Amino acid sequence: MDLTCLHSSCIILPTMKSKLAAVFFDMGSTLSHQNPPREDLLAGFLRQQGHERSLQDVRRALLNADIWWHVWMEKTPVEQRSEELRQAMRLQYRQMFLQSLDLNSQDGLKEALGDVWRSAIMRRHNAIFPDVLPTLEALRSLGLRLAIVSNWDDSLNSHCDDLGLTPYFETIVGSQYVGHEKPDPRIFQIALQRLGVTADQVIHVGDIYPSDVVGARRAGIVPVLLDRYDLQPDVDCLRVHSLEQVVALAKDRTT
Repeated sequence: MDLTCLHSSCIILPTMKSKLAAVFFDMGSTLSHQNPPREDLLAGFLRQQGHERSLQDVRRALLNADIWWHVWMEKTPVEQRSEELRQAMRLQYRQMFLQSLDLNSQDGLKEALGDVWRSAIMRRHNAIFPDVLPTLEALRSLGLRLAIVSNWDDSLNSHCDDLGLTPYFETIVGSQYVGHEKPDPRIFQIALQRLGVTADQVIHVGDIYPSDVVGARRAGIVPVLLDRYDLQPDVDCLRVHSLEQVVALAKDRTT
């Protein structure tokens, strides 16, 4: 299978034992995002500080920091995440972002970034990507069942309500609701049980490799990495640039 060709006609699902019955989705940066985008705010701040960086460079630095954060979460049980430790890790997360932009040693930049960082990173996702609703409608028209599987706090259900997503999904499985976080396979298994489907009937779409790809594989589910900005070309899994390409995948396995 050619994982580098991202044209819809080139994308083929790995061999699945069963006909596709359901599609699972991650939430943040897969379905929902912050508007204005966090990379715009951060690139603007850096420009004001005399550090010109392209949006693509900022996106790549954010992805590196996001991956670091997800790996830390997997290694650190919830009960060990004191507020003091969380605060220290948030500072390290910010440091990882700057380091990826070769700004690690800039005096005072990490501190100056504080308010903008909170505005860019900590605020609520308030928009969905343009391809989300057409994709969900197309998948449902194929008879597929849909679920959200997300590492999220206890606002996930209300968040989906606010964005108009709830009617499209049969179940919404949030980590804080069920006590398991991706890449723990148990969060995926809960979604499987709720829909009454088996792992070989499902694909999972998400944007973070250590959580979405690794977690889906641990549960026996075929992962699809959503790489909207072509930041992860060397991954060892199926990769798409848009959710429309997921529809093309689904059609291949349902017709």
